[in-house]
Amino acid sequence: MTLTTNAVSQAYAAGGKGLMVYGKYRDHGYAVAPLTDKLGTTVSGVSANEAFRLAGLNWTADKRPAFFMGPDGPIESKEHCSIVRSDNDQLLGIHGRAYTPIQNTALVEVLDFLREDIEVENVLSIRQGRRVYATASIRAESEVVPGDKVRRYLHVFNSHDASSSFGIFFTDVRLRCANQLGFLAGKAFSGALRDKAGLRVRHTAGAPRFLEQLPGLIDLERRSFERSADDLRRMSEIPLTRELARRILEVTYADKLSRPHTNRRSGEQRPRTLDDLAEVSTIRSHYGQGTGYGMDLDGVRGTVYGLFNAITQYETHDSGRSNSDLERARTRLESLWGGPASQRIAQARLACLSC
Repeated sequence: MTLTTNAVSQAYAAGGKGLMVYGKYRDHGYAVAPLTDKLGTTVSGVSANEAFRLAGLNWTADKRPAFFMGPDGPIESKEHCSIVRSDNDQLLGIHGRAYTPIQNTALVEVLDFLREDIEVENVLSIRQGRRVYATASIRAESEVVPGDKVRRYLHVFNSHDASSSFGIFFTDVRLRCANQLGFLAGKAFSGALRDKAGLRVRHTAGAPRFLEQLPGLIDLERRSFERSADDLRRMSEIPLTRELARRILEVTYADKLSRPHTNRRSGEQRPRTLDDLAEVSTIRSHYGQGTGYGMDLDGVRGTVYGLFNAITQYETHDSGRSNSDLERARTRLESLWGGPASQRIAQARLACLSC
């Protein structure tokens, strides 16, 4: 797997602009950089087109014939086509003959169309460009407790290997530690389809049909953001008890608790408990044993909001089993963006609010 590096970010630092941690917040002393910084190219103050050039994504996905090996040599498939990078002839995917690639320029077009409402911050190329993301702030930010801000982000995505459609989704991020606090699929509107990855369109010959309706969606997300911040503030007002913590963790990890625990020596099975989950051990450490980011703030320490952030810190920064730091980070990011981690965070959020 080849991932874009932070070379561009390093260049910005050398030029006196400084590395960014979710917006221009590095001077606040935040503990960690977001996953997008680890995996992508951080940009500041440049156009979407320039951002994609800096990230090495200024190539086209070319549709070419697909061949298979016959008894006497290569035979062209009548049912398939291959999608190939124009700059290095890297194979990105094999698809049905009717498949039409949506180019990286389509993401640039969306970002340019919204340039008055957003600021592009990061561009990611995953698996040699098979999947592409661009991340931008929609200038919606709120303080939950003093010194603890949350911001809403827009993500535009596409794939050339059929692992996703083309579309957009939103996330809420705690700026102090880059924890993802929510994954938002957005609101359905004309010409768009909705799935767990957000608003999307299939790969067709036409331009994205929902382009002209995006400013209205951005305005809707900006207005709904304050309600989401109010939810977090309510969490910060609820003292955490042992019973509340148990209930929240059981809801969050209900999928894991539903599977029985098996004794490795005897093979005997029993119901799985929270104490059997390695995730819970780490979350407890984040909440009360000094490993959590920003847990010392009033309104975080000792509250339901504190537990919520201990959970999101685990899902954002700790999960994954690969020996490779980059592969583990990539897996976490894709899990946060519409996968199991985003679902657990949503369950944790609902459980905390039910308190």
